[in-house]
Amino acid sequence: MKLETIDWPLEGFVEAVRRSYGSETSAHAFRTLYLWKAEMELSLLCRPEFYAVRFGMRGENSWFFPYGEEEAVRAFLREQLEQGDGPCRLYYAQAQQIKQLEESFPHRFSIRRAPEDDEYLYDRREQMELKGKSFRHQRNDLHRAQEHHCLQVCTMGPDNAEQCRQVLTGWKNRYHSCGENGLMDVAAGETLIQYMERLRITGVLITVGSSPVAVAAGYPLTDHIFDLCVCQQTTRDTEISTFARHALMERLGEEVQMVNAEEDLGIAGLRKLKEGMRPCQKIEMYTCIQQV
Repeated sequence: MKLETIDWPLEGFVEAVRRSYGSETSAHAFRTLYLWKAEMELSLLCRPEFYAVRFGMRGENSWFFPYGEEEAVRAFLREQLEQGDGPCRLYYAQAQQIKQLEESFPHRFSIRRAPEDDEYLYDRREQMELKGKSFRHQRNDLHRAQEHHCLQVCTMGPDNAEQCRQVLTGWKNRYHSCGENGLMDVAAGETLIQYMERLRITGVLITVGSSPVAVAAGYPLTDHIFDLCVCQQTTRDTEISTFARHALMERLGEEVQMVNAEEDLGIAGLRKLKEGMRPCQKIEMYTCIQQV
C-alpha cells in the first residue's frame, strides 16, 4: 500500500473525487487535510475514483471513512479488515455511509455516535442579521464590542501576516495548559497564514490601535458553503470573537449561503460557544471500530 504526502499535486484529484461523490464536509476537503496533516499525522491512499485518509495519530489502521466509487470503497474496507495492522478504525463517517457499511460488512464493526466530530452549519444571512430572541446574546456581544472597544477590521493578507501570527501566539500562550485538544489547531493556523494565497483564504484581522487582537478566516468548501476554520483572539472578551466572526461574514460573497464551523473536539467550552451561535444544522458523525 503506497501512502502519499498531502501536497498540492493531489489537490485536483482529491477535490474532484470529493465533489463527484457528494461530500460537503470539512473533514474530507483537501484544504482541511493540508492544514491538519502535521498535527493529526495524515497521509493519503489514492486509487482511481477513490481516496482514503490515514489517521496516523489514532494508529496504523485508522482512517477517515473513504470517499469514492462504491465498489472501490468496499474493496478497501475488505482489505483493511483482512490484512490491516490491528483493528480497522474509521472516523468521520456519516449516516448513509454507516448504512452501506452495515450492508456490506454486517456485524464486523462496532459503531458509535461521535458528537465531538459533528460539524456545525450556520445560515450566513441569520448570522449577519442576528434577528430574534435566539440571537440576543450575539447581538449583545456585538453591541458591547462596538461600544467598549475601538476595533478596526483589516482584510487578512500577506501584508499583515506577522500581525496574524501575533494573534495565534497570544492565543496559544493563553491556552498553554489546555492539553492536546486545546492546542490542536496551532500548527494549522500557522500553515493557513503561510499559504493563505494558495489556500484561497478569506479572513479578517481585528486590531485595537496598532495591536492585533483577533483573526477569523476560512475558505470555500463548495460554491455555496464556506469553512470557518480559524477564529482566535488574544483576550478573554467573548464579544471580540463575536465581532470578528460577524466582520468575516460581511466580507463573504453573496453566493455563500452556509458557513461550516467544523467540529468542537469534545471541548466543553467550544461546544457551548458553537451551540450558542445557533446552528441551523449539524452533520452528524460516527466512529466505526472493527470487532475482534
